[in-house]
Amino acid sequence: MTIQPSKLCVEITKKVQIDYLISHPEGYADLNCEWGLIIFLHGMDMRGEDISQLSNYGLLEIMNEGELSLPFIVVVPQCPYESYWNMERDAVTALIDEVVADHRVDRKRIYLIGYSMGGYGVWDLAIHHPKKFAAIVPLSSGGQISKAEQLQNTSIWAFHGAKDNIVPVEHMTNMINAIEQHQGRARLTIYPDQGHDIMRAALSNQELYSWLLEQKS
Repeated sequence: MTIQPSKLCVEITKKVQIDYLISHPEGYADLNCEWGLIIFLHGMDMRGEDISQLSNYGLLEIMNEGELSLPFIVVVPQCPYESYWNMERDAVTALIDEVVADHRVDRKRIYLIGYSMGGYGVWDLAIHHPKKFAAIVPLSSGGQISKAEQLQNTSIWAFHGAKDNIVPVEHMTNMINAIEQHQGRARLTIYPDQGHDIMRAALSNQELYSWLLEQKS
């Protein structure tokens, strides 16, 4: 696994610079292969301008420890200070388009994973771009119940801690219930003895990545 720091400058209504890390899987040198793409959105405390702090955080931390060898390109952008992922929605979609254009990405296998603030960002991006993602994995978060119908054709596996005192578990269960009311495909894992920080438990689950590989848009 190699992790490379990169930057993307996006000009929409304002000039936004999104720094990101990108990791290529073993075997990426094979020019005949295309790979699934995972975009991982971090939580609030990782915002800023120091992209290096994300190199051993969340999904990349678990990969660095050798617990997982994932057959995906993994991209980890950094949200600017005093901003949120929904505010940087256009920048993230521009980043995805750049990665797809410059790397050997299977366009039918683009996935979103996010924790806490990043989980809210996952819900928001998928609601606004429901056809862009083969599956989403929100952790410790909730979504816009009034827009749940937009996700009726999106594969979802959500994770939450029952003892979360930052984002109550009801925020997640209410969103999942709303999606199911629109005949959506939503799967929910609740950790009965855990609180808000469930990243390691959820992201160390090899079954999650096997499930992702089964999802295509």
